[in-house]
Amino acid sequence: NPDDEIDTVIIQSQTIPNLFSVMKDSLGNWKVVLKSSAIIDYETLHSQNASSTLSKITMEITDDSPTGEKGTLIASVEITNVNENPTWDNTNVYTGVADVGLPYESSEINWGDTDLTGNHDLTSDDLPGWLAIDVNKLSGTPGAGDINPNTSFTLKLTDDGGLSITNDFTIDVRDNDAPYFTSATSVEWDELIEESWTISFTDPNSYDRDHLTAVAASNSYGLEFVQNGLVSGVVTGAISHTYAGQNLNFDITLSDNRAEKPAAVTQEFIIFVVPNEAPYFTISTSDTWEEERNDSWTISFTDPNSVDQSSLTANVSDDVESALGDYGLEFNQISGTYGNITGTIPTAYVGQTLIFDITVTDDRAGNILSTTETFQLFVDANDAPNFSNETSIPQSINHGCPYYFDVSWSDPDGDNVVLTWENDVTWLNINSNGLLSGTPLEGDINSSGTVSLTITDNRPNVPLSTDYTFSINVGENFAPVFNNSGSVDTTATVGEEYSFTFAINDDNSDALTFTVPARPSWLTYDASLYKVYGTPPNTTHVGPNDVTVKVEDCGTSTSFDFSIEVSE
Repeated sequence: NPDDEIDTVIIQSQTIPNLFSVMKDSLGNWKVVLKSSAIIDYETLHSQNASSTLSKITMEITDDSPTGEKGTLIASVEITNVNENPTWDNTNVYTGVADVGLPYESSEINWGDTDLTGNHDLTSDDLPGWLAIDVNKLSGTPGAGDINPNTSFTLKLTDDGGLSITNDFTIDVRDNDAPYFTSATSVEWDELIEESWTISFTDPNSYDRDHLTAVAASNSYGLEFVQNGLVSGVVTGAISHTYAGQNLNFDITLSDNRAEKPAAVTQEFIIFVVPNEAPYFTISTSDTWEEERNDSWTISFTDPNSVDQSSLTANVSDDVESALGDYGLEFNQISGTYGNITGTIPTAYVGQTLIFDITVTDDRAGNILSTTETFQLFVDANDAPNFSNETSIPQSINHGCPYYFDVSWSDPDGDNVVLTWENDVTWLNINSNGLLSGTPLEGDINSSGTVSLTITDNRPNVPLSTDYTFSINVGENFAPVFNNSGSVDTTATVGEEYSFTFAINDDNSDALTFTVPARPSWLTYDASLYKVYGTPPNTTHVGPNDVTVKVEDCGTSTSFDFSIEVSE
């Protein structure tokens, strides 16, 4: 109705929610307006609304008629895109290292763009001639003229809307570094010995390590060099005696074989040829042996050249072997470092010096060296064994006293010695270790017997012995006596010290033992002084206190009883 006015306009729905509202302006016109809180980012709306940015708005309109008539109005709003700049990925690395003559490829160069459509081109207006851009990588092979530690250029990224961004990129194009040897350049070899020497090498660039070649210059030393792997080769051969004591020099050239600007190095290597030296003996050349005793003498030897030490041979000539046989001896090599002279020299050679030669040889093929040494054996006569303490053997004893003595002996030559004996002392026992023991009884008083001891070394064919004969006399043993028993002090007082020293005599002058078998608890004694002493501590000891003192020698004893009267 043309006479009616619009009273209200209400948005019933919109396909993109919360974008628009309806308002009436100051002139009374109704307008669809964008909310201040609305998000109209094209890419956001595109992803949130099933790839559509068209918002269909359905509005209900009410007029101001008395009946408030209503109507519906549908309007559509298309939200269009505004092109934005692309961006570089913050993980990109804008530097690189390339080696002359070797293929180079950068890591991926990545970017992003908020715009949903369109393609991007990665280009450069100042890209070096050896480089190319392959989508998002740089690749190429620099030549010798491209060596530069600061090869810089600018990368440009353009979207299909014509917007672009740039970034600088720098490549260090390195020169080819020569390979090098990592092993020692000098060694020592023994002449005439098959030897080997491993020569190792490498390259600063890992790519070149797989392509290294090593070649040795020709030489007249009989040596051969063969590369046996990517990073090593072996020198082998046996150097003749002609070069002994000399330094042999030869060159090896190492190449990396890089297609562009290859690098190589030539290194001089030196082998000192160690001359063969004669072996020698390491033992004294003289020794002393006992006649008629089995013995051995270790003859040791070595070689200045360690390579020969395990292959030395030692021997005697046929004449020497025959002479040794006459002496009862033989020589046998036991190992590469020693041999043994073994045997038993007959008594016929006593006092003589037996002389013989032994030769040690290194068996070095092409230059055998040997040393002959003269050895001497002095044949010592057998010496008789000797008693060591025969003059100390007791030759008297009193009856009832134990007899004990350990006879000792030795042999100057270290022979085993055996003791034998003849004994007419009936109470005396003797064993093979030289122990004399026994106790004469009363019936043996005034008896005398003889003992003969013989020690023999039992040396085969020439045994020697030593005799010692002595007598043992048995005397009467007299018991020791107390000389002052009649004057012993028999009184004591509580709290006061009691003391008495006995006078004792033994007619045989025997060693005496003094004891007190019976005594009160307060009384003690000094065995060396024959003294009893002590202090009665209290009245419990008042009255008689019985005491027994005893003295004994080696076979008899004497006791004396008395009582000490203790008073307060």
